[in-house]
Amino acid sequence: MTNESLPRKLVIALVFASLLLTMPPAQGQQSATKQAEANKAAVRRAFQALEGGDLKTLNEIFDPKGPIHTSRGKIFLQGGPFADLKSSCPMCASLSNRKITIDLLLSDGDLVAVRSTWSGKYSGTVRGIAVAGKDVSIVYTNIYRVADGKIVENWYQPDSLSLAEQLGMKLTPADASK
Repeated sequence: MTNESLPRKLVIALVFASLLLTMPPAQGQQSATKQAEANKAAVRRAFQALEGGDLKTLNEIFDPKGPIHTSRGKIFLQGGPFADLKSSCPMCASLSNRKITIDLLLSDGDLVAVRSTWSGKYSGTVRGIAVAGKDVSIVYTNIYRVADGKIVENWYQPDSLSLAEQLGMKLTPADASK
């Protein structure tokens, strides 16, 4: 190899690399990216409706026949259409001045994962104890399945322990002597 051929090969390699970097993505890749963005937009719309208590949008975006998977392994239907916020989103109804922040939003295929922080003044009954106007902040992790712009399935995990502590509850171990 001569000294003259090395720079020429380097230039060819750099030109080839720059062409690869500037090529548009393949058609399938573009449509998958568009679909992922559309799915994330549907979930953002749902969160805006949750924050604003917009029942019309909540009834439009959540498929009433879609399952909700709880952190304890139970499954129930999303239900609806709903006539009141408490039936649609009990936490929304319990939080006045609520602010919902999407901390992380990821999409893969028809799944959208969200980590969100909900804050506001909590009023309601928890395990038979009335709570009124308590400032709280709770983190939720949800994975949604989206189809045709609707949320058709939901897996969720709230930070219930943190919420209970903020509401003045204490976690105590079971009595070992029983």
